[in-house]
Amino acid sequence: MIGRSYLNRQNIERSRGGVEYHPLKPFLPANGRVLFLGSFPPQRKRWCMDFYYPNFINDHWRIEGAVFYGHRHFFVDEEHKCFKLADIVDFCQQQGIAFYDTSTAVRRLQDNASDKFLEVVEPTDVRALIERLPKLRAVVTTGEKATETLCRQLGITAMPKVNQFVPIPAAVNQDGQQVLLYRLPSSSRAYPLAFDKKVEAYRQMFVQTGLLGSDYPQLLRYDMGDGVVAFSTRRQGDCGAELPATPYAAFNINRYCGDGEAHIRYNREALCRLLGIDDDHLVMPHQTHGTRVVCIDEHFMEKSMQERQEALEGADALMTHLNGLCIGVSTADCIPVLLFDKKLRVVSAIHAGWRGTLARIAAKTVAAMTAVYGSRPSDIVAQIGPGISFESFEVGSEVYEAFAAAGFDMTAISRQYPSTRQPQQQKWHIDLPASNSLQLVESGLSANHISHCGICTYQHSATYFSARRLGTQSGRVFTGILCR
Repeated sequence: MIGRSYLNRQNIERSRGGVEYHPLKPFLPANGRVLFLGSFPPQRKRWCMDFYYPNFINDHWRIEGAVFYGHRHFFVDEEHKCFKLADIVDFCQQQGIAFYDTSTAVRRLQDNASDKFLEVVEPTDVRALIERLPKLRAVVTTGEKATETLCRQLGITAMPKVNQFVPIPAAVNQDGQQVLLYRLPSSSRAYPLAFDKKVEAYRQMFVQTGLLGSDYPQLLRYDMGDGVVAFSTRRQGDCGAELPATPYAAFNINRYCGDGEAHIRYNREALCRLLGIDDDHLVMPHQTHGTRVVCIDEHFMEKSMQERQEALEGADALMTHLNGLCIGVSTADCIPVLLFDKKLRVVSAIHAGWRGTLARIAAKTVAAMTAVYGSRPSDIVAQIGPGISFESFEVGSEVYEAFAAAGFDMTAISRQYPSTRQPQQQKWHIDLPASNSLQLVESGLSANHISHCGICTYQHSATYFSARRLGTQSGRVFTGILCR
């Protein structure tokens, strides 16, 4: 299949006098449900492949890799600094993703890839493209120039804002569905939006257009470095309707909180598909609020499932140097912490409730990485995931006194607020995210290498499990990390 050329050689040959005709043929699979329309390809000297979004520093294919496979480098050949064209074409054919541009001929006003300096000489007949895609559900633009050109041609007077959609007048597919125009963030790195937020915007579009199921795991993703997948699960992405509803309603893979095995198995399978791993490469411990750190190595992977369960009993932190292995911890108000050694490519996942924080589990995990792998704290980056916030974590005086007795800087991590039950009384609050961050700095990590997601599970219990809101008989957030 990949021997087929997508170059439009006739157009390339007739490009002269400063006017460029589109160098690629429209890519329109018969099952096309989503049609991406950019403005015009960059100059061929910037290409790394003869296909759409060919510029290696454009993140379109990294975004699609992250959305469908949980891996931003799924379509990337790092060694040769190019994209995996055969895999991309197969993927687009299977998913029904079509490509062309809103301009058939342009004049470049400057020698760069910016849409701002493109003069449209001949707009594309987009209506004709739509008619060639009977199953089409959405046209997607990712830049202002493409959106303006398309709206002008299709008679759309109110141009959609980024992350919004509008109906396309007189465009209905073979099932009688209105075809929509989506406007997404540009995949250009010049567009000022974090990569994970772009991924989420594209993911939502693919869910809404039916290319991803609504029961697909919805992840909060973290950018901790190249070749690293790091995330926390949201409650959205429940098991299928064929399974009975449970009190754990939504996405839970924790076997230790009372949920049904069928529910857990369904959700684990969905997460493993998204991550592109087998189920035995998704490892989580049975946590007990202690400080035991378990190394997941080749010897562990050779164990039977029963032996693995025994090894993971009573562990609250995991670490591994193995590629393609996802380790993670479960929380529902406790603080999840992920660590990544950028030099040695060692990862760790930590469950830090108030007891684990008090016992300095984060610092002990850094020490374990140093002892086992030779990690240097200065090479480690950290991500603190969703957990209960300073404002929401009200504690008794005995907890405050325990932290004070353990030598924590109470002026930095504690404060009194009116009690939620008796506002006339003052109650202590402990800042668990800050407590863990301070431990990491004391262990030698740079403060600039520690990121906080800033999400309070108690305040956002509709999106993340919270034991204080929902009770202990509910699901758990899974925060995981793996190296490719």
